[in-house]
Amino acid sequence: MTITLNDAADADLTLIPDDAEVWIALKADVTNIAAMIPAAPDDDLAALGWSPAGLIDPKGIPVDPSGEIKEYDAFGRPNFRSKFKKGKLKTGFTVLEDNATTRKVVLPGSDADHIGIPKNVQIYVLYRFIDEDRLKVWVSLRPATVEITAHGGIIDGELQTAEIKVHHSPDANKDVFRKVVEPVAVTKVFTIAGGVTAYTVTVNAETTSSITTLTAAALQSALRALASIGSSGVTVTGSSGGPLTAVFTVAAAGVSASGTGGTVTVS
Repeated sequence: MTITLNDAADADLTLIPDDAEVWIALKADVTNIAAMIPAAPDDDLAALGWSPAGLIDPKGIPVDPSGEIKEYDAFGRPNFRSKFKKGKLKTGFTVLEDNATTRKVVLPGSDADHIGIPKNVQIYVLYRFIDEDRLKVWVSLRPATVEITAHGGIIDGELQTAEIKVHHSPDANKDVFRKVVEPVAVTKVFTIAGGVTAYTVTVNAETTSSITTLTAAALQSALRALASIGSSGVTVTGSSGGPLTAVFTVAAAGVSASGTGGTVTVS
């Protein structure tokens, strides 16, 4: 008998981080977290309002999911049902630097000349990490309480560290993080029938203005004017009159076109 094992495994779906960064924003400094979520993992995070924590310990960013299992017993039937309750998620990191960012959470109230006592601090946190050529970002969606679980103190010849645990709360959708990954290019071909004098394109539920010139430049300009595409989210090539090929490097869902005087098909 020949036994065939499942060969659907995909090593590219594993994660072996090579480097990681921690970025922080105090709750008091955030008015709209959605505006601080990068469109792409390699965006300038400082320009979005995030502050870097600097060097972190090699043990990285532990993720600690937890909850309670409630077991139900019946006469003669122990544990006939069980339920999971009070799901929680905590993350953490250990900072190695005493800088302007870490002083906001490690003995908060401290500055270059003073050391404060522990107190309640809530932050938004952003984790950015890379596995070879794959860059990813996690952004917390609600303010989280910070707990300092250990401090390295002042020890002869030892590196001073501060271990931080972040107690997350979910948003209304019970989500804790938004994941930002490098987009996969999406290619769409626009075939313009004879007689078309103008057309519009819909992407991500946004519709372009009327495109009256049947060139790649006109389509590219109209698409880049959409908020969800932006000034560099698509490149269009092709001869005047089509077919025109659009390569989207940002999320592009529900791409369709509507022509005047003829049809414009999208494939």
